Amino acid sequence: MKLKQTDFETIQSKIYDYCGINLHEGKQALVRSRLMKRIRKLELRGFSHYIEFLERDTSGEEFLALVDVLTTNKTSFFRESQHFDFIVENVLPKINGRQVKWWSAGCSSGEEPVSCSIVLQEQNINARAVKILGTDISRDVIRKAKRGIYPANRIKNISPSIVKKYFNSGANGQCQIKKKVRKMITYGRLNLKKKWPLNGPFQVIMCRNVMIYFNRKTQKELVSRFWEILEPGGYLFLGHSESIASADRNFENISPAVYRKK
Repeated sequence: MKLKQTDFETIQSKIYDYCGINLHEGKQALVRSRLMKRIRKLELRGFSHYIEFLERDTSGEEFLALVDVLTTNKTSFFRESQHFDFIVENVLPKINGRQVKWWSAGCSSGEEPVSCSIVLQEQNINARAVKILGTDISRDVIRKAKRGIYPANRIKNISPSIVKKYFNSGANGQCQIKKKVRKMITYGRLNLKKKWPLNGPFQVIMCRNVMIYFNRKTQKELVSRFWEILEPGGYLFLGHSESIASADRNFENISPAVYRKK
């Protein structure tokens, strides 16, 4: 089944206009393979027929399903562990004893906010003083995050003592996050390109391995909006392959992919 250039450009434009994700030319194979699964499920004839179906759907449900299948949700517990070391050594001593608001922007299926909650509890931070918000554009991964149930192989690289303290064993080779971890976290679906119904200021924002899917213009706009909702001296964590332009003097780069609001 061939994906015509015009059909690819239609999907490319719709996704960019909606959420800023840049499906450049190198993403054609990914778009084709993921859309084929959707086309088969809907029993449609091909990509052009799918686009017609998408545009006829006045409920908007199929467009949200399209967003779900085209967004990438690779993640793991304690990913880019140097950031968590930095948090323990440099961030937590400054915010301990305060009311803290923490945002995992692009939280996928919840591994990042869960990791944050565990780190905070390991450092004896008062759980009632911390609110962790996890958001993602995909409905599918937010549902998974809210359930807090993961295949056992997802925790194989976590120390057994941490697993014992914060995870319950379940059926069918699965494990569930314990209530004391989950009660720190609130999940919700959020499109980073649209208006944010959030009340700041935040002390910490983690938006790691998300901006790589945006073009430079969208990245710059997003960083500016993060600056507005962070408190002075607040921290922005990006993925290690991401950075803020050196010309942006509103943030100070204090560690690899770690920025502090001036």
